[in-house]
Amino acid sequence: MLKHAGIALAVIFLWASIALGQDGHFDASVNAGATFTNTASISFVEQSATSGLNVFGTFRFKFHPKHSLIFNYGRAHNSQTYQTGNDFHVADTISEYTGAYVFSPFQKGGKFEPFFLAGGGALTFDPGGTWVIFPDLPDGTPNRVQVNLGTVKQTQLAFLYGLGVDYRLPKFSRFALRLQYRGLLYKAPDFKVDGSNGGVSFFTGAKGHMAEPSIGLVFRF
Repeated sequence: MLKHAGIALAVIFLWASIALGQDGHFDASVNAGATFTNTASISFVEQSATSGLNVFGTFRFKFHPKHSLIFNYGRAHNSQTYQTGNDFHVADTISEYTGAYVFSPFQKGGKFEPFFLAGGGALTFDPGGTWVIFPDLPDGTPNRVQVNLGTVKQTQLAFLYGLGVDYRLPKFSRFALRLQYRGLLYKAPDFKVDGSNGGVSFFTGAKGHMAEPSIGLVFRF
């Protein structure tokens, strides 16, 4: 899995090395937003995730007024949920390692610069605690029990797509405000809890989708 992700990123870096021979410029950004995950299911497991927060940084090389390469590293936090008769929640940290091609269709020196992006990379799901969630107690107290199911870190290949717009700040020519929407498609994680020991299974084999609206600050250099 990591080998394939490494090959994909190596190809993108090759494009970047070719691009470096041409005139261009760089920018870097810090972004923050929310994550929303779809529900994936098979007959006996329904998998989703709670809404969470995401922070990611980007580095972009614009080798042509309309064409760029961008590289992302990010961290998100949420809980992966599994309905298997019981309601399981696995708190996890998601690390993103992706690269993408960016197309900017309009270049007329205005304040607004829209863009579209597509690429890929890898997502690493690092589990924390696992809980079984039961209905609240009569007095409203949350009712949950922590369990040990042997969850392990898992890396999945991901396809990245998105769109957004940069707004150049009038009095700070090197800075811009970035509003964007990104989507990530990947195989839903199961943390290797697959029922092989005769116990609970989190396996769905389904495709997960994580939507990430965000806002960021861009510095051009």
